[in-house]
Amino acid sequence: MVCVICIGPVVAPVELPCGHSYCGACLAELRAREVSQKCPQCREELPGGAEGLFDLAVRPVIRIEGMVLRGERAWGSLPAAEAEEIEEAIAMLREAGAQGHARANFALGNLLQNERQDLDGVEQAFRAAIDADPGYADAHLNLGNLLQNERQDVDGAEQAFRAAVEAD
Repeated sequence: MVCVICIGPVVAPVELPCGHSYCGACLAELRAREVSQKCPQCREELPGGAEGLFDLAVRPVIRIEGMVLRGERAWGSLPAAEAEEIEEAIAMLREAGAQGHARANFALGNLLQNERQDLDGVEQAFRAAIDADPGYADAHLNLGNLLQNERQDVDGAEQAFRAAVEAD
C-alpha cells in the first residue's frame, strides 16, 4: 500500500472513515500545516482533529475488547483483520495523544498493556495522559498500579496513588 501524501509505503497506517489509508505521520503533518482537512483522494472531511481520531480509534478497540472479555478472542492471538484494526487504532491514538489528547494517551496505555505487554510504552502513555491533564485520576491510578506491580517502584507508586486521590 502506498501513501499518496509521501508517495512511499504506508508507515503506521491510519485509515480514515472513507476507507483510504495514509501514514500516521503524513496525516499529522497535513493537519499541522492546515493544508486541507479533507482526504487527499476522495475529498471527504477528515475526522475532527485529536477528538475525531480518538473517537475513530476507540470503536474497534471497544468491540475487540468486548470479544476478549467474553472469551471469544485473546489479545495474543487475534485474527489478522482484528490485529490490523488494533494496529490502526494504536496509530490513531498515538497521533491524537501527540496532539495532547489525554484520553487518547490513557486508552493507548491500556491497549499497549493488554495487547502488547509493552511496559515502557504503557508508562510513557500514562505519563503523557497526566501531562495533558494533571487531574486525570484514572491515569495516576493506572500508573501507580504499573509502578507497583510491574516495576516494583513502591515510592513511585505511592506518589502516583497520592496524586490519584488528590485528583479524585
